Amino acid sequence: MGKEEIVEKAKNIRDELVVSSHFCKYNEIDKNLGVIPPFIGKEEIKLIIIGQDPTVKNEVSREKIKTTLNLDKGGALKNYIEAICKKLGFSLNNVYATNIFKYFYSQPPAKTMCVLYEHLFKNLELLKEEIANSPNAIIVTLGEPVLQLLTTESKEVKKYWGYSKNGKETKCDKTAFKQCTNNKLGRTFYVLPHQPSISREFYKNNLDAYLGYIKICENL
Repeated sequence: MGKEEIVEKAKNIRDELVVSSHFCKYNEIDKNLGVIPPFIGKEEIKLIIIGQDPTVKNEVSREKIKTTLNLDKGGALKNYIEAICKKLGFSLNNVYATNIFKYFYSQPPAKTMCVLYEHLFKNLELLKEEIANSPNAIIVTLGEPVLQLLTTESKEVKKYWGYSKNGKETKCDKTAFKQCTNNKLGRTFYVLPHQPSISREFYKNNLDAYLGYIKICENL
């Protein structure tokens, strides 16, 4: 499935949901902005990155978004993705990055999860078609809302990172690292925080260890 076909299917899904959704009053779909295509590396795809949607808080900035996760331009998010790739032994040329929802909402929808759950089915079917193009690629998700939408296991990112709390001290039990195996994608994936959360002490201190865990699991 090529980029143009993905965009066309996503546009059709968006337009159908505008008409049929019962929850649009909570957070309307914005048809004034286009559908955002995936980022597709120029070499063999070894890493699939799944985000939520392109609706950033700054409405003016939304018009400048042309590619999933803004990977066509510099910035903190691209730096984060590049750091992940480097640790795993890949480059951006090995990355396929896409969102579950490829269109914009009126406001960032993480606080209106009822909308996302209602809109998930058709978008999930398209996502499954996309990732089927790279059956051997490693899959990672970004952020807790994405995890909540896809998992049938624990819905907290930190639980996949061996989080434990002993009194006031936060600890990481590296022997408790895990993948998400029971999920709606039908493929195992690894769970990462989105870029803003990586500044939190727990995630910042344990990112390399979790990426090392991925390398061991995938024989990289």
